[in-house]
This record gives sequence, structure tokens and C-alpha cells, in this order.
Amino acid sequence: MHDDWSTTASPTDLESLAHALEGGRLSLAQQASTAAVQSLGLADPAGLCRFLNAAPAREPAALAWCLRRLAAERRSAHERLTRSAQLVWSGHHEGTQPLRDTRAVLDALCAQATARVLLATYVIHNGLESLAALAARMRAEPALEVALYVHVKGTKHGDEAHDVAAWLAHFRKAHWPGDVRLPAVWYDPATRDAERGTSMHAKCVVVDGRWAFVTSANFTEAAQARNVEVGVVLDHPALARALTAQFQGLQERGGFRRMPGT
Repeated sequence: MHDDWSTTASPTDLESLAHALEGGRLSLAQQASTAAVQSLGLADPAGLCRFLNAAPAREPAALAWCLRRLAAERRSAHERLTRSAQLVWSGHHEGTQPLRDTRAVLDALCAQATARVLLATYVIHNGLESLAALAARMRAEPALEVALYVHVKGTKHGDEAHDVAAWLAHFRKAHWPGDVRLPAVWYDPATRDAERGTSMHAKCVVVDGRWAFVTSANFTEAAQARNVEVGVVLDHPALARALTAQFQGLQERGGFRRMPGT
């Protein structure tokens, strides 16, 4: 049942109830009394009464064993979630929360890539620094597949080919080392139309179909070091694959186009 006390009880409350059953403080031989349940000091005593009175197992030891197993599994699931999801931050903070640094996370993700990297960003500044870890990994791993999704703004007098070539020329000159091959660069042609007001505003990194980092930070020195930015990095293969599939599906339907020469 969705309102079953056991579905929302904390591991500590589950273990406390097990202890009370094992110690004889509660009996399953008759309907649990509200007073007896309230004396335990556990959350939602009314819900706990309903749970005890509906429990199919009438042996206290058997129910206590089940409660302890449930508590252990709930703790384990919480620990797995804590390990798999981490809060990431840029800029000043008050220091009481366990946060990871944006630049450190980006560098670590790129450094551990072995097969595929997907990056999306709205803007790139000082790419020789902000993309240095990616370039270094591509230098070390020639077979590494890298897809970079970017925003290309239309110019007043340029056509699409002109604007894309200008963006890529600037990227080569200002943001990318000359001794490293270019990643495959993709753009949304709709972003060139100022009247539509469309932006490629997503900021994320996916590595090897396993790690996904979704963040407010662009690939700029300011975003990675000085601005207040927030994100989350997840060791979650299903989410990483889904995020990759979303970008790939759009490019297959023409929502993204690959820049010539990349």
C-alpha cells in the first residue's frame, strides 16, 4: 500500500520497532494499542498502528527480522545514491555542505574518458584553459570519440555557411590547441534566427555512457572558477545513455548539423 508505514519509515525507526518486538514491548497477539505505539516515540504512530494490525506475520521475531532486513536495504540504497550523485558548485559558498568543484569535476571526467565524450555548452571563453583537460585526453587517446554541441549566433549579413565557418575559425584560433584534432562540432541551425529567439543553452557532459554531469556552468574560466554555478554529477548509466540518445536523436532528425571540417 502506498500509505503503508513501512514504505516511508526511516531505517532507525524500522530498527527501533524491531527492537521493541524482540524485547516484548509490543505484542502481535492482539490489536496494537495507540498508547503502546505512542510510547515508542516513532514517527506517525497512527500509521504504525495500521501497519502492525495489518501485518500478516504474527510472530514478533519474524516481523523483527523483516524490519531489520528492510532497514539494512534502505541504508544501502541511500549510500549508493550518495555515492552516485554529488552536488557540484562554482564560486563562493559557506562551506558546510560537501560540494565538489566544477572545474575539478570537468577535468576528472575528461581525464577518465576511454571511449566517448559528449559536451554541450552555450558559450566558450578561454577554451585553451577551460577545455584543456579534454584536449589532453584526446591527445592521449586518439580513438576517443568526442561530440561538442554549441550555440552559433547568426550575423547580420552572413549566411549559414559563413557563420558556421567563422565560428569554427575562431574556435580553432582562440580555444583549441593546434596539435589536437577537432572534436565533432554540432550546432542547431535555428539559433541563427534572432527573431525566433532560440538558444542552444544546455550545459552538460556525458562520459562513456556512464557519468552524466548537468550544470549551469559554461566552458568559461568565469563559470568554472568565479561565478556561482550549480550542477550535479551522477554515476548513472541509464541517465547517461538517455541524455546521449536525446542529442543523437535530434541530430539524426536534422535538429543539429555537424560543422564541415570536424
